[in-house]
Amino acid sequence: MSERAEGTRRRLYGAQDMVRISSSSCAGCGACCRGMSDTIVPDPYDVWQMGLITGKTFEELMGAGIDLHVEEGVILPHLMMKKDTEGCYFLGEDGRCTIHAYRPGICRLFPLGRQYDEEKTSYFIVPEGCVKGGLSKVRIDKWLGIPDLPAYEDFKSRWHSFIRTLTARIAAEQSDEIRRNINLYFLRLFFVQPYNQNPSASTFYEDVSDRMKRFADAVL
Repeated sequence: MSERAEGTRRRLYGAQDMVRISSSSCAGCGACCRGMSDTIVPDPYDVWQMGLITGKTFEELMGAGIDLHVEEGVILPHLMMKKDTEGCYFLGEDGRCTIHAYRPGICRLFPLGRQYDEEKTSYFIVPEGCVKGGLSKVRIDKWLGIPDLPAYEDFKSRWHSFIRTLTARIAAEQSDEIRRNINLYFLRLFFVQPYNQNPSASTFYEDVSDRMKRFADAVL
């Protein structure tokens, strides 16, 4: 369920295109929510949304749905998998997501991937993505179900670029202490420090943009 483009040729779609990805026989299969290890990486928008549905802060979600891992030198959060079932922490016993309306963007995408190119967001169907048959066509923006999708796509593109720049900055840093401090500041500024709990996406986008600028001025 990675968003990364691997550089291979694939058919790309826009948000208003119809694609054959909706399974009429899913019925809580849960196959796409198991065995994902640390690959489901929520961004600040996802964590903000999870806080709205659970009523928990990022720190309270740590160990209760979210854990941390290091990816190319950057400390990032990921959704936890249950040890006994290898299922997502938020996967219910009925095979359905318990935070479905506020689920992370990567989960919303599946079985789609996302590609960024010249400030344009495109989508592609993940090969051998959904294990269920009976797929029917659905419009991508309807499938994602994200309010003000253009604003969200702009945020995702900027966040994607931001993480790439942060990764390069940490890779170029020789001091272990400075790398650690950069990571701690990154986590504190974008995940630990609460966002406005008023469920307004525009307010969130303004807030996170301000934080990106503050971080860039201080670190990048």
